[in-house]
Amino acid sequence: MSLLGNAAVLIWNDVIETERDAFYRWHDKEHIPERLALPGFLRGRRYRGNGVTEWLTLYEADNVGVLTSPAYLERLNNPTPLTQSTVQAFRNTARSICTVQKTTGTSTGGHVLTMPLPAGFDADALFEGTAPAITSHTSVLAAHLFIADEAASHLDTREARGRAYVVPPRVLLVETSTLDAARRQLDRLLTQIGAADREHAAAGAGVFTLEISRLATPNSRTQDTP
Repeated sequence: MSLLGNAAVLIWNDVIETERDAFYRWHDKEHIPERLALPGFLRGRRYRGNGVTEWLTLYEADNVGVLTSPAYLERLNNPTPLTQSTVQAFRNTARSICTVQKTTGTSTGGHVLTMPLPAGFDADALFEGTAPAITSHTSVLAAHLFIADEAASHLDTREARGRAYVVPPRVLLVETSTLDAARRQLDRLLTQIGAADREHAAAGAGVFTLEISRLATPNSRTQDTP
């Protein structure tokens, strides 16, 4: 499958201009390796784009129990000095701890689109059948429907207190092999959303290009939490 595990952390953010280099140093060299050293974290990916925010980070995990585990909460409650200083430079942050409701596709893509889905939108229909509609278009490789776990997403931790963020409740993420395909697919999906909800969905949507993808070390890929 394109997606590893049954849960994910999705984070969208900007940073203030003067802290851009610091963000890259922290995220590449400290934050992603630190998270992937935790039991049950499987892969970390970061994308850069335009639209809702400049960056999208995706952490894939065995299950949502990993994302409320003592090991993860210990990190969130004891952020490193560099984490504390960098997070204070975040702007326009959204963060959802999610379960994977639907997923299809066998390849990862170098480009993705993300879109918050209105409550009335029937996303399940995009994933039906052996040849799902969501991946039937040229250069569309995979798609995932994420549902936020509200309790997990709103846990009170020291790191969370250092930044303001919103929690998108339902997010569609589509992986493509070309940037044009991601843009076309986003436009196509927006036409399927009712006029009353389309503006909100478009305002929260973004197209992103992969900057880094890192797998967890073998010793950290097991998690006993059911």
